[in-house]
Amino acid sequence: MEPEGDAGLAEEIAAQAPRLRGYAYSLTHDAADAEDLAQETVARALKASDRFQPGTNLSAWLFAIARNLHISRIRTAARRPSVSADDLDQELPADPGVLDPVEQAVLARADMRELMAAFRALPPLFAEPLRMTAIEELSYQETAHRLGVPIGTVMSRIYRGRRLLMRRLREDAT
Repeated sequence: MEPEGDAGLAEEIAAQAPRLRGYAYSLTHDAADAEDLAQETVARALKASDRFQPGTNLSAWLFAIARNLHISRIRTAARRPSVSADDLDQELPADPGVLDPVEQAVLARADMRELMAAFRALPPLFAEPLRMTAIEELSYQETAHRLGVPIGTVMSRIYRGRRLLMRRLREDAT
C-alpha cells in the first residue's frame, strides 16, 4: 500500500500533466516525443517521490526532471549510431507470416520498393524500434533496454510507426 502522502503527491503530479506535456513539447518540438518525455518524467517522479520536499515547487521539480531526461536523451542519441533504412534492404524477412493479417494484406499489395520507400520515410524514432522487433526479432523488453527507454515507449513507437507505414502504403496504392 502507498502511504497517504505518496498518493497525494501522485494526484498532484497527475494534475501537473498538461503543463508538463507543454513543457516537454517546448523541449522536443515533436508531439510524440513530448508525450514520451512527459510519461517518463511522471514515472521517474513517482519513483523518486521520497526525494520531493513537501512545500517546494512541484512544477519546478517535474520540469527539472524532464529537462534532465531530455538532455540525457540528446546525449545518448549523439553517441548511438543512426540506423539507415538502406541497411535494411537485405534484412527484411522473406516470410511475412510474422505479421498480423492486416499488415500481410497491405504488404501483399505493395511491392518491395514501395515498402522500403515507405520505411525510409519513417522518422528514425519509429523506424528503429520497428526494425529491432520485426527484423532483429527482439522482444519489446530487449528493444526497450537497447534504446534506453521504458517498454511502454517502445510499444507506443512501434504502434505509431506501423500506423504511419501502413498509411503511406495505402496512400501510394491509391
